[in-house]
Order: sequence, then structure tokens, then C-alpha cells
Amino acid sequence: MKACVFSDSHGLVGHMISVIKLEKPDICFFLGDGERDVIRLEEHFPDLPIYSVRGNCDFNSDLQRLILCNVEGVIIFATHGHLSNVKYEDDFRTLIYQAKEAGADIALFGHTHYQYLAEKDGITLLNPGTVGYGYYPGYAILNIENGTFSAELRTI
Repeated sequence: MKACVFSDSHGLVGHMISVIKLEKPDICFFLGDGERDVIRLEEHFPDLPIYSVRGNCDFNSDLQRLILCNVEGVIIFATHGHLSNVKYEDDFRTLIYQAKEAGADIALFGHTHYQYLAEKDGITLLNPGTVGYGYYPGYAILNIENGTFSAELRTI
């Protein structure tokens, strides 16, 4: 199963539409700060499952602050990151603690607008960066099969 991971579009949905057309994912994760953009994605791709969380700029949102899901045997913890102190902890200790407590294999997060991929204390941490704007807009690809996964950061 192939997943596209996006975050922080902040009103610029065009990059996500282009990436989905290019990558043809089975599912998508959107990690906050662009709830209205997800609605536009759902209009363009009505058959594509999109798992979304609320970001700190998604005011009055009904979205959950985190998602925990099992995708083909991989436990995914998805959050925006502002409630996990990702901008203030270089070691990501709060995010790692939350993901471990949830029994996750991988923690998806955004908020910083910088791409990040590393394994720390048994948890893979993946931030796709901002897909909306910045010097290097980007996204991530997550390939999941039979309880294992691989991740790759990409720029637009």
C-alpha cells in the first residue's frame, strides 16, 4: 500500500493535487494546517481515503488532534505536532513518548515546515515538511506491506 503524507498546506492545495496525480497513492495522511484544503482534495479524489488531523491553524475544526490506525499491520500515530512540542524539543521526547504509549511503529507529524525522517528509541519519526509554501515544499511517501514499511522524503 502506498501512502502520500502531507502537512501545512495553508491554503495552497495545488501541490497536493499534482502529487496525488503523479504518485497515485492508495491512501493519504494530512497532518494539519489546511483543513479546507483537505475538503478540496476530497472533491478532486472522492474515492481516495484521506486521514486528517487538526493543526494549530485549523480554527474551529472538528478534526481529531491525533489519529492512531493500523494499516496492514503497521501502527501509525499521526498528529500535527504542536501539542507534542516538536518545535521546542530537538530530541522529540514528547512525541516519542506519546507514540510509544500508543504502541505505534511510526509517528507522523508536521508543524515545523521542515522535512525530517529518523528512527529514535524504536519509533520512526516522519515529518513531510510543508506542502504549501516555503523554499522547499515537499511531501513523503510511505510504503506499507505485510507489517513492514519504508518511508521517503520528496520535494516538489
